[in-house]
Amino acid sequence: MPSRRSSPSSSPAAQNRVQPRTAPISPAVKARRRARTRRRQAIILSGTLLLALMVSSGVIIKRRFFSPKSPRVQAAALPHSLDPAIAAAEKSAKVQSCDVAVLGGTPSGVAAALAAARAGAKVVLVEPRPLLGGDMTYAWINQFDVPVKGLKSDHSPIDYGIFGEFYNKLGIAFKPEQARDLIEAKLKAEPNIQVMRNTPIQHITLDDGRMRAALLRPAGQKWIRLMASAWVDASNDGDFAAKAGSGFFLGREQANPDRAMQAAGLFFKLKNINWAKIRNYTHQQRAIPLREALEEKPTILASADARLRGKNVVLTLGGGTGPYAWERGDIVKPYKPKMPDAEVMSINFGRVGKKEAILNTLNILGVNGLTRYSRLHGRKQAIRELGYLVPFLKRRMPGLENAELAGVAPELYIRETRHISGLTQLTAENVKNTTMFPDRIALCAYSMDLHPYKPHEPPSGTRRWVFTMPLKALIPLRVDGLFVASRSLSATWMAAGAARVIPVTMAAGQAAGLCAAMCAQQDVTPHQFAADPKKIVELQDALRKLGVDVGDNAPLLASQARAPQR
Repeated sequence: MPSRRSSPSSSPAAQNRVQPRTAPISPAVKARRRARTRRRQAIILSGTLLLALMVSSGVIIKRRFFSPKSPRVQAAALPHSLDPAIAAAEKSAKVQSCDVAVLGGTPSGVAAALAAARAGAKVVLVEPRPLLGGDMTYAWINQFDVPVKGLKSDHSPIDYGIFGEFYNKLGIAFKPEQARDLIEAKLKAEPNIQVMRNTPIQHITLDDGRMRAALLRPAGQKWIRLMASAWVDASNDGDFAAKAGSGFFLGREQANPDRAMQAAGLFFKLKNINWAKIRNYTHQQRAIPLREALEEKPTILASADARLRGKNVVLTLGGGTGPYAWERGDIVKPYKPKMPDAEVMSINFGRVGKKEAILNTLNILGVNGLTRYSRLHGRKQAIRELGYLVPFLKRRMPGLENAELAGVAPELYIRETRHISGLTQLTAENVKNTTMFPDRIALCAYSMDLHPYKPHEPPSGTRRWVFTMPLKALIPLRVDGLFVASRSLSATWMAAGAARVIPVTMAAGQAAGLCAAMCAQQDVTPHQFAADPKKIVELQDALRKLGVDVGDNAPLLASQARAPQR
C-alpha cells in the first residue's frame, strides 16, 4: 500500500543533494536559553501578581477610605445567612425577656446593672467567664486612678455615684478578692438582677439596625434567646458592639495606620517588703537641675523662663496616701530590659498586706489585646523579664531589699483595643478645653495617660485634666438599641488615655444603665433618647438626685486645677 506521505529522501534528486549538517548545541548554550526562558516567565508572573495586588489594594482603599458606608471605620461584617448550627439553635432556644441586658461583668458592667435595676428595670447581666470584676479580678488592678476635684481649697476625690460606693469601701488600694467579694454582695442585694456566668454570646440579632436579641448558652444548659428593650456592652473591647456591626477604630489608627495599641502591663506581687521605707522614700524631696526636670517631665514648668533653666528645682521623689504609693521614675530609669518588647515605667505600689504589695511598672509592647496568642505571648515575655527586674528593684528601691516575687496576675492588663464610632467622639481638645457637652453625664478628671506604643517613646504628660463625658459617646453611630460603657467608648486614641480608667468607665456605666432603663420604660431607642433635649435633662436630673456630679462646675474646677503630681 502506497504511503500517504512520501519521504524527501525517496527521490533521486534528493539523494544526490548534499544534506546540511546541524551543529550540536553545547550545554552552556542550552543553560543560557533555559535561564532566559525562566527570566521571561518570572517577569510575566511578577507583572501578573503586581497587577492583582494593585487591583486588590485599590478595592481595599476604596472600601476603607471612600465608601460612604465605611467612613474610615473598620466595621464588623454581618453574615448574610446564619451558620446552620446557629440557625438550629435559634429555633430550639428558650426565649427569655428583660428590660435591660448588660453584656460583660466588668466594673462598668456592674455599675450599669446596678443603676438599671435601682431604676426599676429587670436586668440580666451576662459574663462569658466564671468570675466578675474584669481587670480587677483577672489583671489584678488593685489601685484606683482616682480623679481629684483639683480646687486649690479642695483636693478630695471625685467619688460620687456607684463608683463612690466602691471607693468608700475599698479605698485607693485593695486586694483583688476584696473587690470581687464587694461586687458579688452588691449584685446579690438587688432582686431585679439575674447574673449569668460562664455564658458566651454566640450570635446577635438586629432588626432594622436595632439590636434586639442575643443567642447564648450558659455552661451545661440549653440555648437561650435573650430579648431586651435596651442593651449595654460593658466588655472591655466592645466585643458585642463590634459583632453587631458597629464601626470602630483600632488603637491609634486615626493618627497612624500601624494600628498600634498602648503597651500592656503585667501586675505582680512582692512579699517581705518594708512599707514604711517605701513611703519614706516616695515622700522625700530632692533638688535637681530644672533642665533635667523638663527632660523627665516636660509638662512640669514647661513655660519656665529660659534664664531659670540653669537653676535647681525641688521635686518630690513620689507620693501616695494610705496603702498607695508611687515613685516618679528615678528608681527604674537606669534599668535595661532584657526581653525585646519589655519596658518599665515609674512604679505604682498597692499595698495588700502588712508586708505585701502589688506593683504596676512592667509594660510589654506590641500586644494585640484582641488575640489570645498575642496576650499569652506578651505575658510569657513579661514573666521572663521579672526574673531580671525583681533583683534590680531589690538593689535599687528602699523597702524592697528582702522582697520576693509572690505571684503574677492571671492576665495582662490591656489598656487599649477598639474605639467604637459613636454619635459623638470625645477628643483630646474636648479633654483639654473642658468642653461642656449639653448631654454630659459625668465629671471626670485624669491625665491623658498613654503608655508607649513603640520602643523608647517618651511618657505622656502627667497633667490632670478636668472634663465632661457626653452621653452620645456611649451610643454607637451605626447600631441602635445599644450603649457602650467601657474603655471602648467613642473617643480618639489620645482622649481614651484619660477615659479608660475604672472611675471614668464606672461613671459611664452608671449613666448607660440608668439611660437604658429609661429607654425601656419610655419605649424609645438610645438614638431617639439622645436626640431629645428634654430627655437629656431628665437623665441629668435623675443622676443629680443619685448624687452624681454631671460636671456643672467643670470649668471652675479646670481653671483652679492644681499642678500635676504624677
